[in-house]
Parts: sequence; C-alpha cells; structure tokens
Amino acid sequence: MFEPGCSETKELTGSFTLFNQMKMKFIHYPDRPEKLTKEFVEQEFAKLNARIASAENSDSPKEWIALYTDLNALSGYYSGEASRINYAHSQDMTNKKWDEADKYFREQVTPAMENGSAAMVDAILESRHKEAIGKHFGPYLIDQLMTTVDPLAPVNSELRVKANDLVDKYDKIVSSGEVTVQGKTMTLARARAMQSDSNAETRKDAWFAYRKWFLDHHDEIAGLFDGMVKLRDQMGRNLGHENFIPLGYLGMRRTDYGPDEAKAFRDSVRQYATPLLARLYAAHAETLGTPTLKPWDVGYHPEYSLPTGIAPVEKQLDSAQHVFEEISPRLAAHFSRMRADGLIDLENRKGKRAGAFCTMMPDEERVSIFCNSTGDEGDVGTLMHEMGHAFQAWESQKIESVDLRWPTSDGAEIHSMGMEFLSKPHMTWFFNPEQSRKFRQNHISDAVSLMCYISTVDEFQHWVYENPNATPERRDQAWCDIWDTYIPGQDFSGIEEYKYARWYAQGHIFGTPFYYIDYAIAQTAAMQIGMMDAEDHEKALATYIKLCEIGGTKSILNIFKAAGLRSPFDPTTMRDLMDYAASELGVGEMAEAA
Repeated sequence: MFEPGCSETKELTGSFTLFNQMKMKFIHYPDRPEKLTKEFVEQEFAKLNARIASAENSDSPKEWIALYTDLNALSGYYSGEASRINYAHSQDMTNKKWDEADKYFREQVTPAMENGSAAMVDAILESRHKEAIGKHFGPYLIDQLMTTVDPLAPVNSELRVKANDLVDKYDKIVSSGEVTVQGKTMTLARARAMQSDSNAETRKDAWFAYRKWFLDHHDEIAGLFDGMVKLRDQMGRNLGHENFIPLGYLGMRRTDYGPDEAKAFRDSVRQYATPLLARLYAAHAETLGTPTLKPWDVGYHPEYSLPTGIAPVEKQLDSAQHVFEEISPRLAAHFSRMRADGLIDLENRKGKRAGAFCTMMPDEERVSIFCNSTGDEGDVGTLMHEMGHAFQAWESQKIESVDLRWPTSDGAEIHSMGMEFLSKPHMTWFFNPEQSRKFRQNHISDAVSLMCYISTVDEFQHWVYENPNATPERRDQAWCDIWDTYIPGQDFSGIEEYKYARWYAQGHIFGTPFYYIDYAIAQTAAMQIGMMDAEDHEKALATYIKLCEIGGTKSILNIFKAAGLRSPFDPTTMRDLMDYAASELGVGEMAEAA
C-alpha cells in the first residue's frame, strides 16, 4: 500500500485484498452495515448531536470525552472505508464496480461526513470543555480541528464534490494513457521510466512520446484544470478570502507557516540549491559530451544511472525485506505483515492510477501501499519512500485520535524521505557494490534537483490561485517563466511547448493543491537524518522511530524540535545541506545565486 505461502502473482498484482471480509477485524464499528451509506452517516451524527447539550451542561468533561471518542470511531470507520474504496478504484480505474462505489462515496457519503463533522467541530471549539478534550486526546488536536473549520464549511459542499469529480476525470484520462516508444505500445509510467535508458535515442524517443501525450491531451486537461481553479477560487471567496490560497493552506492543516514563510523557503532554494543544480547540469552535459544538456538527457547520467530493468519487479519485495531487516527488525516486522496480509500492490499496468501512495485503514489498524513499479532503479526509491510512510502509520497506531495519527503532509514526508536516506547503505540487496554507489550518488543529485522542481511547482500554484481567471496559455507561460527561475541549464531550444507539458503530468497540482512544498520541507529533515546516520546509525534510527511515534501529535516545527533537527525555515539549513550535497557529489564549494 501476505499470507504465508501466497503466490508471487497475487502479492505483486493485488486482488482487492483490502475487501477480504474474512480477514477484517474492525476496531471501530465492529457491527456495521454491509455498506457505508449517506443515510447511516447522517443517522450516526444525529445521535452524536443529540448528546451535545447534555455533555456541555455537565460540570465534568467526561461526557464530552466519551462523545469525542464515539466521533473518533465514526471517523475511523469512514476513513477506513474511504481508503479501501479508493485503493480498489486505483488498482483498476476501468472497473465499473469500484468506479461506481468511488463515485457514490465521493458524491454522497463524503459530503454527509463533512457536514456532520463540521457541526461537531464547531461544537467542540465552542465548548467550555475544549481544553479538557485537548488534554485527554492531545493538545494539538484542538489546533488541528481549528484548521478544518473552513475546509469543511457546508457552504462549499457541492463545490467540493464538483471539484473532486473533475479530479477523478483527470486521473482516469492519465491512467488510460498509452504511447508508442520504438514501435512498442506502453503505459505512460513505463515510457517515463525509459527516459533514464542508457541509449540516447531510446530515452529521447520516450521523453518526446511521454510529453507529447500531454500536449495531445492539452486542451482537455487544461479545461478540467480551469474548472478546478474556478471552483476552488469560489470556495475561498464564499468564506471571505481574497482567493483560494488561505483555504488551500488550511486544507493542508498547516499551523506553523503561511505563504510568506513558503516564499522565504523558496528564496533559500533559489539562493543555494539553484546554483548547485546549474553546476551539476553543466558537469552532466560535459560528461555526455554535449554542448548543452537537453531535457531528454536529464534522466540519464553515465556516472550515476543504472541500466533499464536493473530491479526486476518480482524480486523487489524480497530485496526490500533484507534491507529492512538490516535497518531495524522492528520496522521489518511491519513489512512482513504487509506482505502476509496482501497489503502491497507493486507493479504498473494499464488502467492503474498513476503514482504511488500509502493509505491507512484505522478501523482495522492496517496499512497498505500502492506503487507502479516497472523494474527500474526508480522503483527502489519509491518502495523505500512509501514504506517510510507505512512504518510511521504502523508506529502511530497507538495514538487514540484518528485525526492525530497522520501528521500534516510536510511531517509525513519526513518518514518517507528519511527512509530513502536510511536505506541507502543497504542497497547491495538490490544492486552490486558499484551499482549501489551509483544509486547513492544519484539519490543525492536528485535531492538537489527535487528542491528546485518542488519550488517551481509551489510558486506556480501560488501564481495560479492569485490569477484564477488566467487563460490556459497564460498559465503555461507562467510555468515556463517560473521553471527558468529555479531550473536553469536544460536546453529547450525549439521545443518550448514541451517545457510546459511537464506540469500537466504532476497530479498533485490537480488533486491536492499546495501539497508539494511539503516534500522540500521534509527533505531538509531527511537529509539531516542521512547525515546523522553516516555518523551514528543507532542515533539516526532512534530519531526516525521517535518521529514515527509522534505521528500527527505535533506541528511541523515542533516535530523538527522534538527530533533535534534544524528548522527548514532557517536559510543556513539549506546552505549547509547544499554544501553537504556538493561535497558528496564532488563538485566542491558552491556559489550562491546573485
């Protein structure tokens, strides 16, 4: 996101095992209807609402604590069912059964849950027992509930459904996409993986095929996005905001920073990471023997890249098992359980939702991951990344409030990216020693380029929602202008339209606005964990597990503090991390941007 003796095919492809009722042992609502319906949700909230007056009139907070406990159970039931349906729908977006189930849940159950939750949250925040509730379940719960008021506002219920319907249409279009590369028809994910092929013509053909698919579908996807932007802008204005941005930040449950801090973070990236990336790209072109670095060559570096097909899908889980056993038997036990319970869907196939994710079923206290593996080196990083999320989810099960098990996404990505760094010394289970060295070098190089790309996406999203009435053509130009600010050194001469094709492939921009700078913020923590691991593995592992156990009980900056990590918003942090990356990559001291 296997039962001992299960077949390899079942383990790799998944078979809707999340809905195997024989395996399910529900923590919340063990006696439940066959299907979670809008009517059931409304009935449960009616029961909860009927208890508010008595709980509020009581001199003791015990009734309110019991009331929140029951609300928490309903949230766990809803979240678990949402995860199972989304997972099954993602496994095959052409499957009518799960498409209909997803549509019903999205359009009927979710609005009922949001409206009911909004009323309950308002009652909690207005309660004289609010502090006692926070003391029992965790003080940060109240802060988190405050961030949900606007995102759950009933006035926007229909608009949220419409926006989510457009996101689903986008996902279906991309999941069904196929291209032809050197005479072979393949999924978009497979074509993207081939952009790191050692053969120059192969990667060029794959790069053009992949991006041209998005150009061929430009008008359709741009139209969907235009609809999303206008709906979201209206949501913000309905709540008295100038645009969607404040609501977008609240939707990400951020309490420690806003757009100004995000801009300052991007400025530090531009000051310290962008100059290093420019030097890396110049050295890359020199290594390839080309006067400039063409975009289709970015994915292959003779000194770092590994051959296509280097990590056969059917061997990835066994190799990962060895890696996790070496890092921590405690964490490896979680992975073993996921394999035994059929909670991993690994390989790419037509009709499968693009991307990768981890999901939690709090009503079962189980965790699953979902990938699109193609047998290439990138699969290994993705598997480590998603298992980092999974380890945190398993370790946070003891947290009573479902709302506090997941951290905000900037915190959650620390566990995923941190596991990428912790696993680096153990890559010989996937590759030979020389290939492992290359993999580690490539990972550091990618960390630098990722900082710059993330900043591009984040600044673009701010521009989009500051200019909701911009035409698709103006949005495309804004993307190119922002790209050139953070990512110099790629030569798009004569093919400028292929530059803006990139953002149409970035699903976060469509489905979860403002979810992207989170990766860069988390990367500053992950790199610190990696540096710590090089000096003292036991200390680094203890820090990592502590981060997992914290879950979502603290804000992002307090998570950094609790783990003894430097703040991501201190510009000297970015400076020192880029110095570390430059040293690891052998490019010497870097120059700051002017």
